[in-house]
Amino acid sequence: MTTLSNHYVLLNVSIVDGYGGWPAYDMFVHVLNHQIVKVGTMKQYKKEKDVQELSLDGHYIMPGLIDAHVHLAGGRADYEWQELEVFMEPKLLRGMRSVYESQKLLKRGFTSVRDISWNGLYLKRIFSDGILPGPRIIACGPGLSRTGGHGDAYQYTENFNQQELFWSVLADGPEEIRKAVRRILREGADQIKIWASGGDNWPHDRNSDTHYSLEEVKMCVQEAHMIQGTLCCAHVENTESLRICIDAGVDTIEHGECLDEECAEAMVRKNMILVPTLAILLSWFTEFCPAAEASSDRPKKIRPDAFFHREFDSKPDVDYGKGFIKKVQDSFTLAREKGVKIALGSDTIYEPLTEYGEYSALEFKYLVSSGLTVPEAIKAATLTSSEALGMSHRIGTVEAGKNADLLVVKMDPTRDADVLYNAENLRMVILNGRLAVEDGRLAY
Repeated sequence: MTTLSNHYVLLNVSIVDGYGGWPAYDMFVHVLNHQIVKVGTMKQYKKEKDVQELSLDGHYIMPGLIDAHVHLAGGRADYEWQELEVFMEPKLLRGMRSVYESQKLLKRGFTSVRDISWNGLYLKRIFSDGILPGPRIIACGPGLSRTGGHGDAYQYTENFNQQELFWSVLADGPEEIRKAVRRILREGADQIKIWASGGDNWPHDRNSDTHYSLEEVKMCVQEAHMIQGTLCCAHVENTESLRICIDAGVDTIEHGECLDEECAEAMVRKNMILVPTLAILLSWFTEFCPAAEASSDRPKKIRPDAFFHREFDSKPDVDYGKGFIKKVQDSFTLAREKGVKIALGSDTIYEPLTEYGEYSALEFKYLVSSGLTVPEAIKAATLTSSEALGMSHRIGTVEAGKNADLLVVKMDPTRDADVLYNAENLRMVILNGRLAVEDGRLAY
């Protein structure tokens, strides 16, 4: 196992700086304590006294990857039961599992994540102590959901949901939203999340429905922004909700498979970031959702696809799934063509449905297969994701003055998306200047 002091230089490396370009060759990175103090060419390098030198010929240095949309739920469930299984497990068990989930992300090179769950509020405190290895967690805490909305498991009573939901609190009307935001901030949230639309989670939770009014979303944003540096992210899956969120001034749009030209151009003007969560959206009706599968010999579902009687004859089918996939792809293409900022977010929810770490790396591949070049996808997963986290002043690029969140990669990560997807190519993960993972093993 390699040992790094608090003052070292990584020599003879190629650097991918996170700005979306190709590697710079024959370089060095100088780290003191948790910070990068100098980056330069080997011709410029001058050895200093009492500095550890580590030659990494043939290796590439890049910023740590960032996943801007995860749920460190600590639960276990499949598609059919979804969160219902998660809720029935003890909170303490879920909390302990979430430590392991976070460490799986770190092993795949994700040195920072933005989490939407109760667990993230407390995981960030544990990992910042430096005793247990784990990624930097920008915690949203639970998101805001209307009663009966995307974050509300209607199968249970409201009282049970308020006690057991891992990712949401119920709030209706501006004043309830004001109080909910302040309570979440009281727990130490870095950002605030709101479910502005439905999301097809439950039989009566359609993504085509708008769940919060402009007045309600404005209150959420106002209360978040009142605390300097606090950003607001919004779950959005239809155009009406997107327009509301743009007008209200949210900072990032989650999913957003509903862009039109007007909305895309407005997002560019307002410097809003899109977190498209492509992997889960593009595979929802092919890998996860039995209703869209062509097979006729599936066992009977344990719960209906539709809640309202008027919809019993319009259940999702194969054609609906294909149309949804095209909608997601077209929206992402429009965002890219219009110059909307794009960040990486996997929407990892719980296992085995979405495996932590692996699913974040898969999202990187989807960004490339959906139209970004590999360098552009690296920028989305580093610099732009750091902006979505509100942390671009500290992380996201390899340059002097930034925290030393670094990946040491065995192959050129800009040439093929599979290089970063394959964890075997990660020799080291350095977090805050400290060696955290080496060859897939936690280093402390």
